[in-house]
Amino acid sequence: MKKYVFTDSVGYLTTTISRILQQKLQARFNNTGLNTTPEQWRLLVVIANEGEMNQSQLAELQHKDRAAIKRLIDHLEKKNLVTRKSGIDARSYTISLTQKGREVVRVFTKASKETVKEALSCFTEAEAKTLNQLLNKLLQNIE
Repeated sequence: MKKYVFTDSVGYLTTTISRILQQKLQARFNNTGLNTTPEQWRLLVVIANEGEMNQSQLAELQHKDRAAIKRLIDHLEKKNLVTRKSGIDARSYTISLTQKGREVVRVFTKASKETVKEALSCFTEAEAKTLNQLLNKLLQNIE
């Protein structure tokens, strides 16, 4: 029987790569002087790209439960990066970016692009494109 090499598994590799990229991204974010985490930034980017939406829509797009999204929204609201607008009834509301939130998205998107460019520098442009396509295919398969 062939020996199972855990460090060659897709789960190990994707988790490790994700963790290291997260650390590098957080270091870049810290250098901006803005106090936002990569997880908070990802939520801000979704709102910036998709427009205002409710908590359930954000949870679905981020593959997170509603409670986790609510906590993120609470933090972002305290930092004046998002606002909640009342919806049809008292229980529903939509989330939108503030001007400060749009600025954080702009600054952090630049930092994120630099981090990804650095990480992918070991690949040709064609290899990087193929890697992205394969990762998206894997994601769609497991969703």
